Order: sequence, then structure tokens, then C-alpha cells
Amino acid sequence: MKKPILIPLLALFSLNLMAQTPAIKPDTVIDAHLDGNKKEKSAAISDILVVSIAHVNGLLATQNGVKQVRLFINSIEIEGSVPVGWYLHGDGAELKFLLKRTDVNNKTWNMLLGYPAIGSQFFRLPLSISIGLTGQSAQATKIDSFQFVRIDRGWFWTCLAVILIYFGVLLRFATATPMLRDTPADLTPLGIPGLSAGNAPYSLGKVQMAFWFSIVLASYIFIWLITDNYELITSGTLVLIGIGAGTGLGAVGINNNKADKTIKQVQDLQAQQADLRQATDLLKAALPAAGVEAKIGYNNFLDCQLTSNINNLIDGLKTGKENFISDILTDENGVSFHRLQMVVFTTVLGFVFLYTAYATLTMPDFSATLLTMQGITAGTYLGFKIPEKQG
Repeated sequence: MKKPILIPLLALFSLNLMAQTPAIKPDTVIDAHLDGNKKEKSAAISDILVVSIAHVNGLLATQNGVKQVRLFINSIEIEGSVPVGWYLHGDGAELKFLLKRTDVNNKTWNMLLGYPAIGSQFFRLPLSISIGLTGQSAQATKIDSFQFVRIDRGWFWTCLAVILIYFGVLLRFATATPMLRDTPADLTPLGIPGLSAGNAPYSLGKVQMAFWFSIVLASYIFIWLITDNYELITSGTLVLIGIGAGTGLGAVGINNNKADKTIKQVQDLQAQQADLRQATDLLKAALPAAGVEAKIGYNNFLDCQLTSNINNLIDGLKTGKENFISDILTDENGVSFHRLQMVVFTTVLGFVFLYTAYATLTMPDFSATLLTMQGITAGTYLGFKIPEKQG
């Protein structure tokens, strides 16, 4: 009889004890603001973010516990985001986090801030803010639209102005000077005027060099604006710039060498023509001797041949522009495949480079295979350029 009576008594005692024990409330993030200004509900990289938590419930029971807490953005842990300060009050707390990119969390930040959509979220991105223990899930939060400053408007418009000025200067000098054109041959040794700088054909080698430099410059500024990181240049980027510079330098060297040889050839033909005309004058003085008139006619024929050859060589040295696309794709035989190959592959890699920088906020580090392919196309262009006629 004692056992049936004892069991209900124990059950009643347990229920009474449970009623007297307060329910444990879950940890909840209730506020987030910029350090020093509770009204500022936005922050950027390098700022200190203050996160307020209600009902800590043992998460911050010890100092070691605090050091295990991490910042969570959009329920994703920001690796290495140890609180730089904290304040406990009752069952709540305030934790301070330095919003800083490191080698540990760089990919996480890139995932959160990359691929900025054009529109209202381009400059400020609404994000949820929470905390949690490292390696675990985020705590419940009421902050689901904290404004993260992805790009500072002032810096963006300033850098955009710099980029536009750069491209304006590039376009101006590209059209009026030999900066992106084949250097006009110096025809002063021949005693004739040369081609003006703005009328020389565009050089594919120089254009590729400017192409890669411009892409890297624009990508570098864009990524720096968002990440506040200036250590961005990868080894693959350096190789691309080097290939572009080497191609441009090689093209200039080949053109100058060919121009010098052509000028020397013209001078030799002019010397032959002068000797021929001197001999013709002596023959004319011997008229009307027998057979002299026939020799004079033959010399005049040779003189016309020499004049035609000299003019053709000089015209080759003075070959002018047609249009940008035609200049970079054609040689004396028309559109050449080795030039087309270089233009297409460079354009494709350039698009991939820009997309990667925009989407992931990093400069792509192309594989050795792709870089070798780019080098082969550049080398093929230079190899075929050697036998090309001047211009």
C-alpha cells in the first residue's frame, strides 16, 4: 500500500519544483549599432560593431566563453571575429566586434559582399546580425536588415571620376599620338615627310598591353573600395601584365627593325638609280653613235622599275590607318588568323577576369595552362609579324 501512495506524492513534488524554477529564455540578439553612436544602424569594414544580447543563459558565463563567441552575419560565422570588448548587465550583454578582413575570413567576406547588384543595395547591403559559439549555429536575432556599407559613396564617385579621366586620357592620346599605334617610320634620311603620328595604324601588341593594364587598374580600384584591402595583385595577374608588356615591346622592336631595313633598302635602290641616271647621261652625250639609243631606252626602262620599287617601299613605310578593328586584325594579306586568335582569346580572358573581380572581390589567379595559352597566342602573333610587310 505504501508504493501506490508514494508515487503520486513524488509526482506532485516534482510538478511543484518545476513550477518554482524559472524557464530558461533563449539567447536573443536585440540590437546592433556602430560603436559610439547607438542611433547609427550601419557599419563598414574597419568599424567596430556593438551587438546587444538579451538572456545570455550561460553563453558568456566565463571569460573563456566570451573568447569562443563569434559574429554571425546572415547566419554565417565570420571566422576569427573574437569580441574586442564586452559588457555584462543582468542577464544580457553587449559585445564589440571589429569588422576586419583577415586571411582566415577573407573568403567569407567576399561571399557576403561580392556580386553587388546595381540598385539600392549597391552601396548599402541589408544583413542579419547575430552571434554564436565558434563552430556552432547562430543565436536567434531580431536584427535582419542591418545596413552594411558595402561601398562608400564619396570614395566611389571619386574613384569613378579617376577611372573616367584615365580612359579619357587614354582615348585622347591613342587617337592623336603613337601611344597605341605603330611608331611612324622616320623618313628624314630619305628626304621626304613621314606619316603623322595620329595616322599610323593601331598596334595589336600595344593595344593588348593597354587592355590588360586597364582591366587590372579598374578591378584593383573596385575591389579596394569594397574590401579596404590593397594586397590584391596575384601572381597570375603579374604574368598577364608581363605578357602584355612583352608583346607590346616585341611588336615595337620588330616594327623598328623592319623600318630600318626598309629605309636602308630604299637608300640602296636610290644609289643604284643615281648611278643608272649618270650612265644614261653619258650615253646621251655619245649620241648619235650606233646602238646608243637602244641602251638609253633600256636604262630608262630600268629607271622606271627602280622608281616603282622605291615608291612601293616608301608607301609601305607610310601605310596609314583604316579603322581600329581593321588595323588590329589585318596584315597585307587581309584578316589573319593569328591576329584574330589573339584578339578573341584576350577578350575572353578579360571578360572572365572582370567577372571574377566583380563576383568574388578577388583578382583571378589563372592556372599555368591558361597563362601558357595566352603566352602562346602572343608568341604566335610576334612570330608571324616578323615576315609581315611594314605597316
